[in-house]
Amino acid sequence: MDFQQQCLHYCNFVQTLTGTHCTLIRIPDGSFCSEPFRTVCDNYQCNASHTHLYGAYEAERWDGKYIYYCPRGLVFIATMVHDPDNQGDLCMITGPIVMANSLDDPYEDNILSLENVEGIPRMTTQQTRALSELLRAAVGYLSQEDRAPNVDSGRQAQLLNTMYDLYSSAEAAEYPIDSERQLQQSIRAGDKEGSQRLLNVLLSGLYLACGNDLAKIKQHVHSLLVLMSRAAIDGGADVNDIFRLSQSYEPEIEKLRNLEELNRWLSMVLHRFINFVFDFNDIKHHNVIYQTTAYIKENLAEKLTLEDAAEHVSLSKSYFCRILKDELGYTFTEYVNHLRVERAKLYLRDSTMSIADIAYAVGFDDQSYFTRIFKKLTNVSPGQYRKSKK
Repeated sequence: MDFQQQCLHYCNFVQTLTGTHCTLIRIPDGSFCSEPFRTVCDNYQCNASHTHLYGAYEAERWDGKYIYYCPRGLVFIATMVHDPDNQGDLCMITGPIVMANSLDDPYEDNILSLENVEGIPRMTTQQTRALSELLRAAVGYLSQEDRAPNVDSGRQAQLLNTMYDLYSSAEAAEYPIDSERQLQQSIRAGDKEGSQRLLNVLLSGLYLACGNDLAKIKQHVHSLLVLMSRAAIDGGADVNDIFRLSQSYEPEIEKLRNLEELNRWLSMVLHRFINFVFDFNDIKHHNVIYQTTAYIKENLAEKLTLEDAAEHVSLSKSYFCRILKDELGYTFTEYVNHLRVERAKLYLRDSTMSIADIAYAVGFDDQSYFTRIFKKLTNVSPGQYRKSKK
């Protein structure tokens, strides 16, 4: 029985004991090892992969466990599972649960409106926290973190193949600087498979150039982190979110004990940056907002119309406008301007482009209008913002 099957075996134990559905999500690609949850959500607009990746990422931040609400208002528990064979980290997703202060509390209004709610287990907040702690203890046993890593595992094998290809080429002694630019483009586009391939090329180049000296490689990894974070921001990720993540990652580099740990950790960071190109908002119409945000970010420099955006998400203009206003508090034009200003901040911070060029690059036809919108949203002019960040 491989590690994933062992985890699914424990998921069955959890489900039998508590009546709460339990499954696994693969962190690198957001896919599920079995059905993600009960079918009560069949007619609800929600991207399960994004919702539960959000829970998994928060669990990783908060000591391996996290209790969160899905867009419907149901509760889930995310519990990180570190694969001792380095096949890729998993997260155990337990839920849905209807959580209340006591079992005598009535259902909340938004829960009452759901179909088949009677089939979902109810737990008090104390019971939910207790279940979260037990799950954390169980996966700690499963992870067996003192086991020696399997150096022939999937991602390591890919990396070794890439190293062999590089070593056999005429450019073996040269660091693949062009791959850095290609990696930035892949991150901006949200291309996980392409980004992982390019990261393998860069890591292989580092290993060969540094003679497998872990200390030297770590020095270069700091720069690689900056490159990936800037690409994520340029792709539309929130500046503050990415800077916060980057600051938390810096001290983690020093804790890495060998090249395989570094490879595995950096791949996790890469996939998280890519996912943050699209916001993980815990909101009712998550999928509509996700598609809309992706569409705007991909076409930021183009002329964007309400009609085209509504058609892209297959909604009427009036219903689409109501969703944006209810969930984000923006009209369509306001939301487009918000994302354009966020992109402009990056250019102002990290480039020597003129303010006029930045205005055109983020989709404004007129510099004065760009300046007026920027100041309205940030309380400073573009020039003042650039000066403060320098």
